[in-house]
Amino acid sequence: MSTVTESDLKRLEDLINNRFNELDRKIDGTRDYLDKKIESLDKKIDYLDKKIESLDKKIDSVDKKLDVYVAKTDEQLKGIEKRLDSIDNRINTVTFGIFSVVGVFAGGILAIMAKIVFFPNP
Repeated sequence: MSTVTESDLKRLEDLINNRFNELDRKIDGTRDYLDKKIESLDKKIDYLDKKIESLDKKIDSVDKKLDVYVAKTDEQLKGIEKRLDSIDNRINTVTFGIFSVVGVFAGGILAIMAKIVFFPNP
């Protein structure tokens, strides 16, 4: 069997310690890299949050303007409806007048025809 000397154990201990130190350096490097990435992402998220807030304000402004335009359009539509109702009433009045005149003429013609039929001239 082989004997393990104290120098072999010391070299093995140094090797293990060196590996752990190297592993610690790699972990620290990775941690620093990830911390920088996280900070970068946080900045981007903050920037995007500000943009979203800005867009929300613009949307609110557009909504208010749209409400004003809708109200104006509703008023204009009500005015148009009133005018159309007025025109409809005028047309009904004119139509009623025309039918009245035609009815009077038709009645007059019927009266003349009845006189001729029932009371012929001698």
